[in-house]
Amino acid sequence: METTKVRLDWNTAALTDFLDNPNGEVGQHLMRELGEVVLRGAKKRALVRTGHMRDSMRMDLGTTEHGVYVDIISPVPYAVYHERKKNPRDRRPHRSLIPAVRDARKVLKASRV
Repeated sequence: METTKVRLDWNTAALTDFLDNPNGEVGQHLMRELGEVVLRGAKKRALVRTGHMRDSMRMDLGTTEHGVYVDIISPVPYAVYHERKKNPRDRRPHRSLIPAVRDARKVLKASRV
């Protein structure tokens, strides 16, 4: 049986950057997964009359010097009124995004166990 020599050059700095850098591949993958959880939750909770607002919701992944972020966006102009009150006399708005963010928190807590 023939043996083959293998040389492994371990780059600790590159590995640390890959695993710990919030803008790195792992950080972006994790943020994308959490963004999908939030987007699914927001779509599930959205009020539907025509379905246009729910169907237009999307997720945009971005990075800054502080790390990776996800924007959950619905470009319809009335989407903001589902999350916030127009004036103090309005009844409580139907929120879909805030509870959806709580879904991501539950996923994070469950992963720590």
